[in-house]
Amino acid sequence: MKKTLLILIILTFLGCNQKQKNPNLIKTDTKTELTEKSETIFWVDTISNGKFLKIYSKPDNDWQNLTAEFGNENKTHTIDLKTEEYQMLGIPFTNQIEWITEKSFALINGCGTNCRYVLIFNTESEKPIVMPIEYYPEIKYADYKTDNPNLYIAINENNENSLSLMVVDTDSQKKAIFNLPEDWNRGNGSIYNIVDAIEIENSIIRIVQRQENGITETYNNIITLE
Repeated sequence: MKKTLLILIILTFLGCNQKQKNPNLIKTDTKTELTEKSETIFWVDTISNGKFLKIYSKPDNDWQNLTAEFGNENKTHTIDLKTEEYQMLGIPFTNQIEWITEKSFALINGCGTNCRYVLIFNTESEKPIVMPIEYYPEIKYADYKTDNPNLYIAINENNENSLSLMVVDTDSQKKAIFNLPEDWNRGNGSIYNIVDAIEIENSIIRIVQRQENGITETYNNIITLE
C-alpha cells in the first residue's frame, strides 16, 4: 500500500511539473510571433520569376510611412514612399498589383475614373515611375484588349487639336504616339467620351468610335515604339 501511495505521489509531482513547463513554452512562442507582426505591416509582399516587391509600414514610427523594397537576385532597391512625388497616389497605399512583366510590378491608384496613376517598380531602376494612365492589361471597366501584356495607354498632353494617345511599354518605357482625327472630338473631350474600344494585335492598334447615327469609325496604325 505504501509503495502504491509513493508511486502516485511521484506521478502527480511529474504531471504538475510538466503542466508548468508547457504553458511557458507556448507563451514565449506566441509573444515572439506577435512582436514580429506589430513591428511591420506588409501592404505588398510578392515574388515573381526571380524578382520581388515589398511595401511595408512601421506603425511604431508612423503607420503611413511606407517603405518599398524591390529588386531581383542581383540587386535590391529601397525607397521611402512618403514623399510629395509618390503621395499623389494616396496613403494608405493600394495593395493590389494590376499586372506583372518580365522586369516590373505595376500598381494603380487615383481619385476616380478620369484620375488614375500607375506606379511601376522596375527592378533595373532605383526609383519607381509615376504617371497618369488610362488603359492597362486586364482593365475591368473599359473595352481594351491587347496581345502584348506589357503595353498600357496614357494621354499625350502635347497635342491641343485632338485626342492624342501614347502606347507605352512597361519595362522599357518606349512609346508610340497616335493623334486621333479632329472630327472625333465630342462630349467634354475626355478619352472615354471619344473612344469606345481599343484593340492591339500583332503590333497594330485599332481604335473604335461608335457614333449615334450607327456609323462606326475606326482608326488603325502600326505601333512603333521609340
